[in-house]
Amino acid sequence: MHFILISKKDSFKDEQINEHVLSSSDVPSLISREAIKFEISNFIIYIYPYDHIDHEVYGYSYFADEDRLLLVNGIVNVNNNLRNPDICEFFDELNDSTGLLGDYQIISIDKEANGFIRTPPLSVRQLFHYEDENCDVISTEIKLIVDGIQKFRERPFVHHFDYDFIEDSVFREWTPRYFPRNTIFKEIKRIFPQDTKYFKEGKILLEIKESIEVPQWFRELFNNNKLKLFDEYYDSLISFVEANLVSLKPNFEKITLGLTGGLDSRLTAAILSPICKKHGISFECSTSGQDTHPDVVIAKKVAKVLNVKHFHVVPQNNKRPNTNEYKEYALTFYMAQGDWNSKDFVIGYTRKISNFSVIAQLGMDAFKRYTIDKIYSGNRWFARRILFHKNFFFPLFFTEYETWFALLYAEHGDEDVFKEFVYEILKRSEPKLLTIPFAGDSLPQTDVEPYLTKLDSTHHEKDPFLWDYNYVNANLKQVLSKKFNELDKFDRNFIKVLGLNELDYFLNEEISKIINSYHEKEINLKECFKALLIERFSDKYPRTKNMIIMTKENRYPYINKMQILMDFAAVANYYSFQEMEKDFAI
Repeated sequence: MHFILISKKDSFKDEQINEHVLSSSDVPSLISREAIKFEISNFIIYIYPYDHIDHEVYGYSYFADEDRLLLVNGIVNVNNNLRNPDICEFFDELNDSTGLLGDYQIISIDKEANGFIRTPPLSVRQLFHYEDENCDVISTEIKLIVDGIQKFRERPFVHHFDYDFIEDSVFREWTPRYFPRNTIFKEIKRIFPQDTKYFKEGKILLEIKESIEVPQWFRELFNNNKLKLFDEYYDSLISFVEANLVSLKPNFEKITLGLTGGLDSRLTAAILSPICKKHGISFECSTSGQDTHPDVVIAKKVAKVLNVKHFHVVPQNNKRPNTNEYKEYALTFYMAQGDWNSKDFVIGYTRKISNFSVIAQLGMDAFKRYTIDKIYSGNRWFARRILFHKNFFFPLFFTEYETWFALLYAEHGDEDVFKEFVYEILKRSEPKLLTIPFAGDSLPQTDVEPYLTKLDSTHHEKDPFLWDYNYVNANLKQVLSKKFNELDKFDRNFIKVLGLNELDYFLNEEISKIINSYHEKEINLKECFKALLIERFSDKYPRTKNMIIMTKENRYPYINKMQILMDFAAVANYYSFQEMEKDFAI
């Protein structure tokens, strides 16, 4: 389910939101079954339900009368059991001590405009916040705010682009971000799952939390009787998966799993395979890549041990497709809304759920998210990447239990200590899988060596991608000027005389180092000139329009950044996502 919740302030006027747009089932990027509008007190709520596996219907997923509005978005179990399907009874039974497990957003607003949003500390279901002088907004998708709030359409995207987010995306894609709550639009911020979210007298109140607390009972078992903890966890894991899949079985035909040579998907296969066989659920795995790619080689071995169907998807020309047109970059931005990029290009995008009767599962990794930054990433890249083309998500190995394991491992050892979790689960589910190597990785609890290297396992041969230096500089000049304009006038002119510009200054960190060395009198003006001239004529990245082939050898430090900038440049002059839909007929 997607939704946008608007708290009207005293100055609010109806024309400040795009009622026609928000009242359409087409307004989410993933077209919904219908659009439903509710009003309670000073709140306007538009919801967009789907019939995908866990059918979102009135009385089960949403309810409203003159006294209250209730929403349940996602899977939630209560005290180790399936939740009450009657949404009113579910909320009536809910209290602070209720044990909830899953990936969910639970929302309640009463006629006095008081209420709450309850979520687990880790989730792929996103929330975004926007506020101006007329309204306060929470939404599950950036697009709903951008297209739904009239103010956004007054200027093109580049005026709204957030420089700090772009810098984080380019230079800190997989490392701790300086501004984790930012989005590509500077007016829209993230609400993370662990934050406290509630409503009081018509106002949206948010309490930011930068940490996640591990329950004392879990901590004590982890420290004093880890074997018992693993036994109890494994039993609850099997119970959770089995109960939910059996309950949902009438709504789907099969489960598919993207199987790789890594840890995450092997764990997922080990849990799903026996449960599916027990209950007559069709289960199959697939792997994409060249014949000799580590993922393909290892996945075939795993599938053979589990005796499950396995399909090897060979890319056309034995290479994965890539962005070779401006339109493809813009479509990637439409799908990702800034939270992932064209390095994960998806071909043949459609705004409709492609198969309503299939659970498309991925290997998830909450047990590895041992820092708050990794948890944030789970609600950014993972979240948008998973849900851009589907509504249903089954949180196998992506609940608060696995998060607690990860956080406690971080307190007790180095980065790889979480591998104990993998070992203990495979030992209990299918020990034979411990004899198969992992692609570029290994478990210290076994003597099985890695199969090739981690770089071999993560790199896939791809078609070349389009890079247009002048296009990026022209379209993003306004936002990239932020850093450039922090230089004094002499420095700016000096850099431009040499033929360098805002894009160079942003992308090539050596330029700022050279300028700083001059100001700190480590080099003189002549030496500064020579050093900058070297950067001007370096071949670190093309200053032309080119088709670029990324290899294992050339991807760092510049080539892997260029597609991210192309994504942003390709949509800089649009005023709305709806405008893009018309241009691309999607």
